[in-house]
Amino acid sequence: MNKKWIAHDRDYFLLNDIQDYFGISELVARVLVNREIDTHERIERFLNTNMDHLHDPYLLKGMKQAVDRIALAVRNRENICIYGDYDVDGITSTSVLVKLIKRLNGNVTYYIPNRMEEGYGLSQAAVEKLIGSGIDLIVTVDCGIRSIEVIQYAREHLVDVVVTDHHECEGPLPNANCIVNPLQYGCGYPFKELAGVGVAFKLGCALAEHFNCNTFVDDVLDIVAVGTIADVVALVDENRIIVKNGLEYISNTQNVGLKALLEVSGIKDKSINAYHIAFMLAPRINAAGRIADASLCVELLLTDSPERAVEIAKKLDGDNRERQAIENEILNTALDKISAIDLDHEKVIVLDGEDWHAGVIGIVASKIVDRYHLPTVMISREGELSKGSARSIPRFNIYEAMSRCGELFEKFGGHELAAGFTLKSERIPALRERLGEEARSIFGDQPVMPEIMVDYRLTPKDISFDTIKQLKLLEPFGIGNPCPLFVYRGLKLLTAKTVGFDHKHLAVSVFDGINEIKCIGYNLGRLYPMLAACKKIDVICSIETNVWNNKESIQLNIKDIKTSRN
Repeated sequence: MNKKWIAHDRDYFLLNDIQDYFGISELVARVLVNREIDTHERIERFLNTNMDHLHDPYLLKGMKQAVDRIALAVRNRENICIYGDYDVDGITSTSVLVKLIKRLNGNVTYYIPNRMEEGYGLSQAAVEKLIGSGIDLIVTVDCGIRSIEVIQYAREHLVDVVVTDHHECEGPLPNANCIVNPLQYGCGYPFKELAGVGVAFKLGCALAEHFNCNTFVDDVLDIVAVGTIADVVALVDENRIIVKNGLEYISNTQNVGLKALLEVSGIKDKSINAYHIAFMLAPRINAAGRIADASLCVELLLTDSPERAVEIAKKLDGDNRERQAIENEILNTALDKISAIDLDHEKVIVLDGEDWHAGVIGIVASKIVDRYHLPTVMISREGELSKGSARSIPRFNIYEAMSRCGELFEKFGGHELAAGFTLKSERIPALRERLGEEARSIFGDQPVMPEIMVDYRLTPKDISFDTIKQLKLLEPFGIGNPCPLFVYRGLKLLTAKTVGFDHKHLAVSVFDGINEIKCIGYNLGRLYPMLAACKKIDVICSIETNVWNNKESIQLNIKDIKTSRN
């Protein structure tokens, strides 16, 4: 698919001042300005990721009440249950608070719902189990803000509830003892984009301070970083501080569960970055929640037994391979269905299949979005009721679109780029039609062309290890702080070949007039035929190091290629 290359358009009048004051190159200064990090104060805060720059947790509305209620439960030896979600964010959130409350000698257990049988959030069946087991206090993490009826049921049965969540607070809030959510009305917390594990971490910091537990941050920051990266929140402000410092903890982690997971993922001895977490650790943790028992992952992060950690890590690795096989089978079926759709007319892809595994259809939807750059909804028909997952693109807010046809759903939730729902199977055609109308109202009749934002142009003098070293100051990269991308024009094509499984990737070498440079283009193998007629190419790329046989070299990571006009 052709991609539109778009240069950032900012006011660069302070560029020379920024370069001189911070001793950075024009390339790096432009990247900062492109991200609206364009004053001395903003740049200082961005580059200085000291943990002291975290905000006071008591600025969160409801924090004092939450700390007081949990502290009372710890002191009185009440039965506390941390109730989490089955994804990485929920699993790490649960682990963080259980770990702390155990350290405080509290009487604590945890509950992770089964994705297939119980679904997302608090269910009445689960709360009934907890009531029956004598739980006095439920603390939700990464869920609960929409569980109005279930929380009311718990309160009526003399079980207190503290809600910690980071999802949108629309409509009435549950009648919990207290709610900690930076998005709730009247909360003056200065940073609104914490992951669920970030909110749990802030609660943990306040609780640890209350009990003078000075080791809390050292005990859990690696876990918090994993959950924050996996939940794909903006890596700015507090999230950036958490992840930047947490990655250093992970590289030297004392958590035996994380050590075992690094081992089975094949990255134990590497310098861990956000990519390793997002694409190697997180999928293995998520796999349990998708096709097995996510509670195992909490046990992994809490265990002190290396033998048990290895056992669980190997189980998760096996679950992940099984998840990949199921996912590939559904993806191939979905691609066959798409071949019969007129994508020039349809601006949203809505697919349904009999008993598609509800735990993996969200991943398949993401892959289809990557391939076709269209909002995609995948629905698993399970008799009279169906479950669905939706993924979208920046121009189409899928949550708002679903809200406008909310009467079709039994329940739904999510945000602008991802959502999940349950609906009656007979309503699938109506959903397809309504979402199609919503998409056509946004996109019209024009092709929905993916865009690549370009930070600046490369020149031969930029091809240096010093450039890479300076760009590393901007890590970790992710949502809100994307990896810098550059255009490099008029490169003489020396060699080209496809590499990897099914020849999916592209390996080329180019000459820029001074440097011969190796390049890799992941998932760009399909562009190989066009290179046969090219003498010179323009590329969009990032610049990085590659290590082969203990020798370090400079490499361009290509995101798109066009024939050069130079």
